[in-house]
Amino acid sequence: QREKIMEHAAKVANPFQTRLRKLADHPLVGEARGVGLIGAIEFVAEKATKRQFDAKKQVGATAIGILQEHGVILRNVQDSICFCPPLVITTDEVHEMFDLVEKGLDAVEAWVRKENLRSA
Repeated sequence: QREKIMEHAAKVANPFQTRLRKLADHPLVGEARGVGLIGAIEFVAEKATKRQFDAKKQVGATAIGILQEHGVILRNVQDSICFCPPLVITTDEVHEMFDLVEKGLDAVEAWVRKENLRSA
């Protein structure tokens, strides 16, 4: 309360949600959703139909490893990636995090194509 963390989080939530929603444009992402400083993206094999990847292909788990190699620690729930940064994150750190996530998603997309994981 003294450090006004909740007020700070409310201010940072806007750029966080803007960058999160932008991830919906990525070829892997079927949905980007969130509120405040909490969010998730869901991977899909086919954007138009939102067809999921075969669970055995473990796209979410592999994506977590690739994202970690790019400097971002997130967690997956099946083929969704969850965001829950500390409430003291700065706007610059939000942008840095999403810049790294975007690069990581491009690497995940390259892996998906290389392994032909979109085949039904």
